[in-house]
Amino acid sequence: MKLSLKGKKECPNCHKIQYISAKSNFWSTFLTSMVFLLPMNFLHAYYEISWLWIFLAIPIYIPLVLLLMPFFYKLSSTQKRFGKTVG
Repeated sequence: MKLSLKGKKECPNCHKIQYISAKSNFWSTFLTSMVFLLPMNFLHAYYEISWLWIFLAIPIYIPLVLLLMPFFYKLSSTQKRFGKTVG
C-alpha cells in the first residue's frame, strides 16, 4: 500500500530507490477504478440492482484488489512520466 501511494521504495538489497513503472501505474489505477465502476454501473442499469448492494460489495472488492496489486507491479530504477525520465 505504501508503494502505491508514494510511487517509490528503497530496495532492501542494493539500497537504491526503485520506482513503479508507468505500465504498472496504469494497471493499478485500472484495477482500482474501472474494473469496479464499469461492471457495477452495468449491473445497476440493466439488472436494476440497487446501489445499496453495490456499496455493500465495496468492502469485499477493496481487499481483493489489494491482494492482487503486488502481482501487477514492475519496478524500475528510473522514474518516468509520460515517456520521459524525471529527475
